[in-house]
Amino acid sequence: MLIKQMNKGRKYRLKEAYEALRTFEILGLGKELNVRASTCSSAVDTLGSSTSSLKDLFCELRANALLKCEINEQVFAGIASRLKASVHDANSLLDFYYSVGSLRVIKDQTSEVDVSLADADGIFQSIKALSQSDGRWRSGPSNPGSSTFAAGIALETLAGVVSLAITEINQSLIGMLNSDVMKLFDGIEKYDDGAYYFEEKLGDARENQGPLSATSMVVRGLTAFAAATSGNLKLPGDKIFGFAIFFLGIGIPGNAKDLYNQIDALACLESNRSE
Repeated sequence: MLIKQMNKGRKYRLKEAYEALRTFEILGLGKELNVRASTCSSAVDTLGSSTSSLKDLFCELRANALLKCEINEQVFAGIASRLKASVHDANSLLDFYYSVGSLRVIKDQTSEVDVSLADADGIFQSIKALSQSDGRWRSGPSNPGSSTFAAGIALETLAGVVSLAITEINQSLIGMLNSDVMKLFDGIEKYDDGAYYFEEKLGDARENQGPLSATSMVVRGLTAFAAATSGNLKLPGDKIFGFAIFFLGIGIPGNAKDLYNQIDALACLESNRSE
């Protein structure tokens, strides 16, 4: 059913399409799919449009990274120019996340387009300004609420800033982020079997991501930042092992979103262990 939905093109939401492709890739089933034509057609349309949202660009660029669609270098260059402007104009964590994340994906797909960030320290500090004393993050300067899920988004975004920086990020900023991570771990939950996870604590139930979603997002952020800083981010070994126990203990999730979160987080942990 999932493959049939993906073959419907844009009727299937871009984010879910990417998550399905990523899940199949991790499971080693990507080559068996017959969705390249329809998905690439959608990617070409979205990436070639000047009105596509930052979120849609991000999703299609990630899907393209998996499917290797034929995208003109000039298209990438135009997107990169727009994204750089968006980074400097960003006023929310998601604006930073989609813009920086998209530039990072373009960097992995072509060496012919300049995606470097000249004021990486300033961008890093702008994102860091959204962090809270307990290690969680706000989604924007006008939003007083904070979440663990947002912390994961912030960490992954900052990893992108580090990888796109023209010059090395100020080490004092890396040190402050290490402190934030340790504070975040202070709020971690534990099962009797040694599994570690994050229980989202939000006043607004509409934004509640649940333990699986929140924990997987934090794992993505932690492993991405650890990789970007060549191990400068110190991850407690027992907590990392406990995360793996948590994801493996879930069994087979009942929906595609949860399966993606489980499988992708485990892949991130394995990648971090191998580096």
